[in-house]
Amino acid sequence: MQIAIVGYGKMGKRIERIAIERGHSISLKIDSSNKGEINKIGDNQIAIEFTRPDSALDNYRKLAELKVPTVTGTTGWHEKEGEVFNSFKSSKTPFFYASNFSVGVHIFRSVNKLLAEAMNRFSDYSATIDEWHHTEKKDSPSGTAITLGRDILEHNKNYRSLAPDRPARDKELPVKGHRKKDVTGKHIVKYKSEIDQITLEHQAFNRDGFALGAVLAAEFISQQQNGIFTMNDLIKLDE
Repeated sequence: MQIAIVGYGKMGKRIERIAIERGHSISLKIDSSNKGEINKIGDNQIAIEFTRPDSALDNYRKLAELKVPTVTGTTGWHEKEGEVFNSFKSSKTPFFYASNFSVGVHIFRSVNKLLAEAMNRFSDYSATIDEWHHTEKKDSPSGTAITLGRDILEHNKNYRSLAPDRPARDKELPVKGHRKKDVTGKHIVKYKSEIDQITLEHQAFNRDGFALGAVLAAEFISQQQNGIFTMNDLIKLDE
C-alpha cells in the first residue's frame, strides 16, 4: 500500500515507521514547507492526515477533489463535519475519521457508554470528564474528551449538554482540558456522590498505539469503495 502522510510531525514520523514495519511504503511526506505538494497525491494512494484544525478543512477539500481515500486524526473541525462528509460522498471517496485511534480508547468508550446507561437511575452522582495532554496540543478539551461526553449525553438523561472548559450549569456535563509537558494522553470519567466515587481512566504511555490505529484504518479503507467510517467500523465493538 502506498501512503501519503499529510502532516509530517511527531505523529507523522511514527506513522511512517509503523507503516514501513507493516510492509507499506511512503509515497509522499507533507509538512508546512511543501504543503502545495498535496496535489501530487495520485491514484492507488491512501492519505493519512494529522495536522491542525485550521489547515485540515482545506486538506479534506483537496483530497476529496483528488479522490484520495483519507484517514484523519485531526480534531477541532467537527462543526463543519456535514460539509466534509458531503465532499467525500460526492466524490465517492472513502473517508475515515477518529478523535483517537487507540484501540484501548475505544474499549474505554464502550465501557463509558455502559456506565452512563447504568447511572441513569442515580442522579445523586455527578459526572465529570477531565483530560490531560502535552502542551503542543492546541484544542481543548480534546476531541476524545468531547466524544466521551457526547456518548454520556446519548446514554444518560441526567445531562443535556456539555460545558467545555467552563463552569457547568444545570444539566450540563463538565469537560475540562489540562495541558502538561510530556503527557501523551490521559482521560478520566468520574461519577461522584457524597458517599463514594466511580472512576474510569485510560492513559496512553506513548503515541505508538495512535499511529498503529491510523495505519490499520488505512488498510481498512483501502478495501472500501466509498463511505464515511470510524473506529467502530474497524474494531466492531458495537456488534
